[in-house]
Amino acid sequence: MKKRSRKQGVWRKTLGAGLVLVLVLGLCGCGARQDQGSASDSTFRIAKTWDKTGIRNHYHGGSAIGGLEWLAVEPLVQYVRSTDELFYLLAESIEHLEDGTSLVHIRENAKWHNGDDFVADDVMAYYHINFVSVTNYLAKPMEKIDDKTVKLTWKSWMEPNDNVKTLLLAEQKTGSVQYKEFQRFVDKCQEILLSQPDCEEGYLGSAPFGKLISPEAEEEFLANYNDFKAYNPDWFVATGPYKLEKETQNQMILTKNEDYYFADNVKFDKVICYNVADTNAIYNMLSNGEIYYQDGMAPEATLNAILDSNPNMAHLKMFDPGAIGLVFNLEKEIWTPGVRQAFQYIFNREEMRNAGNKYAITSQFPLIGMAPSEAQTWLTPEDFEAIPRYSQDLDKAAQLLEAEGWVKKDGKWTIDGSPVKLSLGYDGTHPGMCGVAEAVESAMNDFGIEVSLKRANDWGSWFDTAKAAESVYDFVVNWTDLNMSFSYPTGSFQYVFNDINGPIMKLPKFTEEDYAAGRIQENQVGSLALEYQTRDGSGSFYVKDVLSNLYYYSDEELREVLADMIMGTANENLGVQFYQNVTGSFVDTSKIGGLPMEEYFTKERNVTYVPGAGTDEFYEVARTNLIYSQGISFSQGFYEPKN
Repeated sequence: MKKRSRKQGVWRKTLGAGLVLVLVLGLCGCGARQDQGSASDSTFRIAKTWDKTGIRNHYHGGSAIGGLEWLAVEPLVQYVRSTDELFYLLAESIEHLEDGTSLVHIRENAKWHNGDDFVADDVMAYYHINFVSVTNYLAKPMEKIDDKTVKLTWKSWMEPNDNVKTLLLAEQKTGSVQYKEFQRFVDKCQEILLSQPDCEEGYLGSAPFGKLISPEAEEEFLANYNDFKAYNPDWFVATGPYKLEKETQNQMILTKNEDYYFADNVKFDKVICYNVADTNAIYNMLSNGEIYYQDGMAPEATLNAILDSNPNMAHLKMFDPGAIGLVFNLEKEIWTPGVRQAFQYIFNREEMRNAGNKYAITSQFPLIGMAPSEAQTWLTPEDFEAIPRYSQDLDKAAQLLEAEGWVKKDGKWTIDGSPVKLSLGYDGTHPGMCGVAEAVESAMNDFGIEVSLKRANDWGSWFDTAKAAESVYDFVVNWTDLNMSFSYPTGSFQYVFNDINGPIMKLPKFTEEDYAAGRIQENQVGSLALEYQTRDGSGSFYVKDVLSNLYYYSDEELREVLADMIMGTANENLGVQFYQNVTGSFVDTSKIGGLPMEEYFTKERNVTYVPGAGTDEFYEVARTNLIYSQGISFSQGFYEPKN
């Protein structure tokens, strides 16, 4: 079926307990309010961390960059997480043509922070040195039509649909690699790329721009990329609404970019960032009015304490495409299929939700591959209703454990006469997961299974421990299902099977022996070996094959394979969903104008209403979250000084 040529504008697609607030006046050896004398109503204040040793002056330098990440570095198109609402930024439009090509039309007045025009060479420079996911769907390197137009040619055998093409181009912060500044690194990358052979038509493996990259070339790429990362320009390379004025270990000052193409929309003249990572310190800053915004959800008592301390603060809540619960480490022999199913019946999910986030939505599902709301969006009503659901049934849990050889003696479950003792790992910096971990420990000890909590001091150390071979964690509290990207289901499945939970669960992988036996191609050694039955029992399929085809299934095919994937994953009982998360934005209503839902927060500043998908408020409240919307709240004028 031929595609119609079209230019896309803004479109819409419907788709924590455990920390205590310590209200100490003047807390923050974080440099807060060092600038009080120069502040004005046109200054916005946030907490956002960056490397205290100093940042390299570009997005790819390998260091945390604080508020620059949100407000200085831009994509061609910005999507708003959870709503997929699109705002065209560096790209004025993207045109998808019938011949399998696309044209990116760059804004005429788009400029870099140093005053240079943002041009086609810059778009190509970004993608030709960063082999991000979209490049694997392109048949050859990007082409320059003129200074403001870039042509993309898609692989005919794996061409995404038009919506996905645009979303793939919205994933990356393209305004971060100026060709003139990084020319020697980009040219070297191109030289290596063009020396590689073309892939054959129909090839589904990794072939960025249609090229098969040899191991030797890959080493050259990596060496060149490391040189690129280490390079430190004398200006921060970016295009967005704010420019870096000053950076110290504790404070970063960003000033309005007067050359910005949407400069008239940008109402705050300055943004001051404080380098604060400690959650309790951030809560204190909200309470004391030292910052005007913070994303996320605090434990209920803490949230109310912040609002009681600061009469100008409100908390808006929004849908979050992620579910929290338990994930099993299948490397441990204890997790037989019957035991995994038994664990679905042990917990009162309402109690688990209340311990983690009382505003969230209770889930009765096991780990299914995506958050419940996302599954409901993609599946037919019949297929969604067919997903297994579980509620607490301790007798059923006991029957399943006994069938696996477990024996309960003196109130304690044993295997071969030894008491069952499990270790539960969790990220101690996440309020909701702290609360869930403590609730799980209590529930399981009551049931007769001894659980010891293993609290990690940060997410990185927790993940490193969880994915390690012979990990000390038997299971973990985590996002069972999460989509950090746009709402196409690839983001969720990648998270579950490959990026995060796959390494934690120790899912089976194909080996050299599988290749020798002819079951897979050589480049598939190490890929996921998980096999599912179709819902109708007519056959089986490998999960890896579905993952590699998701972007170019037809709508009808996509719904069918998603139903098979979700049902297959649910039947594996790889984890236990407790709740779909609801997150939020703390906003200072005396400093920020243009806020949505004023009719709610003027009556009750702890706004408990969560807008449903497709409503105007659904889009408006998501834009208040800077993790979701990045700089859109400023570049589109949604945030403005109150007076």
